[in-house]
Amino acid sequence: MRSLLLILALILVSKTSNAQSISKNRLIGKWALVTKTDSFPDDIKPLEVNNSTSKLKKDSKEKLKTTLTFKKDNKIFINQMGNEYSATYKLIDSTLTLGNRKYIIVEIDKKKLIYKDKDGLFDNHYEYKKLE
Repeated sequence: MRSLLLILALILVSKTSNAQSISKNRLIGKWALVTKTDSFPDDIKPLEVNNSTSKLKKDSKEKLKTTLTFKKDNKIFINQMGNEYSATYKLIDSTLTLGNRKYIIVEIDKKKLIYKDKDGLFDNHYEYKKLE
């Protein structure tokens, strides 16, 4: 009986680690941000700067350009509107850790990645499409 339980436990661990490696393999590559959404109420208008020539107001309407490049060695390269960063990432079950920030993977396949803030105030969702 004990050996049967041991065999079942080994099978369960094997299947779990195999599913996690499939998700990690799908993550490898370059991703471009398509949309970012949040649960911030629509009836509350964001603050605006009174000076219409302000760079802040102009920049807030520009499209956010962000790419993430996941490498096999658990390194990630982030390019956000020309600013480049490098960090490490970790994937455990559906929790994706980028540097010191944690996210929950909502969906991942060969062409689409959607994750959301873990314990975020406004429940931000990020959708990416795969470039490579």
